[in-house]
Amino acid sequence: MFQDVLLITVAAGRGGDGAVSFRREKFVPKGGPDGGDGGRGGSVYLRAKGSVDSLSELSQRTYRAEDGEHGKGSERHGRAGQDLYIEVPRGTRVFDADTGELLGDLTEEGQVLLVARGGEGGRGNAHFVTPTRQAPRFAEAGEEGERRRLRLELMLIADVGLVGYPNAGKSSLLAATTRAHPKIAPYPFTTLSPNLGVVEVGEVEKERFTLADIPGIIEGASQGKGLGLEFLRHIARTRVLLYVLDATQEPLKTLHTLRQEVGAYDKDLLRRPSLIALNKVDLLSPEEVKEKVAELAGEGLPVLPVSALTGEGLEALKETLLSLVKATPAPELPKPAPKAVVEAGVEVVPVAEGVYEVRAPQVERYLRRLKGDLQEAAGYLQEVFRRHGVEAALKAKGVRAGDLVRIGDKEFEYIPEV
Repeated sequence: MFQDVLLITVAAGRGGDGAVSFRREKFVPKGGPDGGDGGRGGSVYLRAKGSVDSLSELSQRTYRAEDGEHGKGSERHGRAGQDLYIEVPRGTRVFDADTGELLGDLTEEGQVLLVARGGEGGRGNAHFVTPTRQAPRFAEAGEEGERRRLRLELMLIADVGLVGYPNAGKSSLLAATTRAHPKIAPYPFTTLSPNLGVVEVGEVEKERFTLADIPGIIEGASQGKGLGLEFLRHIARTRVLLYVLDATQEPLKTLHTLRQEVGAYDKDLLRRPSLIALNKVDLLSPEEVKEKVAELAGEGLPVLPVSALTGEGLEALKETLLSLVKATPAPELPKPAPKAVVEAGVEVVPVAEGVYEVRAPQVERYLRRLKGDLQEAAGYLQEVFRRHGVEAALKAKGVRAGDLVRIGDKEFEYIPEV
């Protein structure tokens, strides 16, 4: 079943923990620290593949990358978690399902997008040795990987989009001009999903363009009636619109309705290069065809009488469409906005007499990752506090020796540096 909108959850792998370990050799009574680092967690990527044509091929709703391995003694580092690549159709736009932020637009074959970054591996205790700290009994835990909900929206990549009522003959026209084999039947809404085909023009040096049959639009499609709204988004990427009208069914009135619905969905689409294919002219007399063509010509769009059944006018239609495609650049869709990098500062907030809360995301990150003997890590934490401006912020706020300082879920008695 064709699917062009899908919600999935992606979870990157957790980083492995660093090890707290010391060398123990028979003739070395006081071996030094030799804890290895944990491996980073695997990240999750989306990758565009032309061989995938529907989001329904994504068989899971949650995708999880591999965790990194923990570090070991003898400075043996944990293996990094394997990255996970999820293959999606070309033309997939990726949104954060919770914020609505556009994360990426996968239009090129093999293009990849990082959607969940793996957690960093923790450092082993061998990293924390200093001249005054010879045997650290602490290390870093691995970080959790990113987790997010994604909304995937497929917009077919085609040069020409066929727009028309059900039973206007769009599927027949697609079959007659390409090697596509859409389902064709004499009842409304035969086409329940977009179909793509490749049109070849020329006898010797063939030139090609792609044609997409967008399922039938009816009056009120832009308000959710029929199938049109569900698939109107696929028109957004097309360079040229081809309005396919049934010559026997009030084509002028139909054209007005189609353009009204397209414009209600996105008024910019009305400025897209467009052409009218007056289909089923084999059912009318030559005089009737001339009358219908003259009537439609007043709308300011080129009109070509064709018959998907007999092949009349199809070569002229293909050549005209090719000329329009070659003269029209691919439409520009909104691109992901670059993220502004904001350096988080340090905020000291008094919460009670002699009690202060420090809000400093970077410092909280260090605290969350510490594992082992935190008393032994006091010297290391003082270095972290100084480096990130916590010490200066506490002094500026008037915090005194012996006051209680909370950072994240940890509490410390404040001892000012001498």
